Amino acid sequence: MQANRETILEIRNLKKGFNGLDVLKGVSFEVKTKDIITLIGSSGCGKSTTLRCINLLEKPDAGEILFHGQNILELKNTNEYRAKVGMVFQNFNLFNNLDVLENCILGQVKVLKRSRQQAEKNALENLRKVDMESHLHHRVNQLSGG
Repeated sequence: MQANRETILEIRNLKKGFNGLDVLKGVSFEVKTKDIITLIGSSGCGKSTTLRCINLLEKPDAGEILFHGQNILELKNTNEYRAKVGMVFQNFNLFNNLDVLENCILGQVKVLKRSRQQAEKNALENLRKVDMESHLHHRVNQLSGG
């Protein structure tokens, strides 16, 4: 028997349009602890728009986005929320002038206010998990897109 899992994120009737075209037409779903969610669909169906709304990179036209029960659309400080929710972009958006390790450390130090030592420890742990340890000091243009 599985224990009750906390709802982390709940999307309710999310709507977003651009230039008269409705892209999101009432999207609703929830994410609970330990869930793995995949957004699948054809090009232009609203996958990225949904993610951009969740990260407040786009303002929805209607609906609610609840993070741990709080409607994030009512937040005054979006940076505090963004420090807890991440997004991996289709185009990597890495800094070309930094190596892999520095790209992984920068956000932790600047946004999460972690010490450089803690940020480096976290970065190394996560890079090991995805078998990138041998690429720590490679520049972005030296990496494969795969």
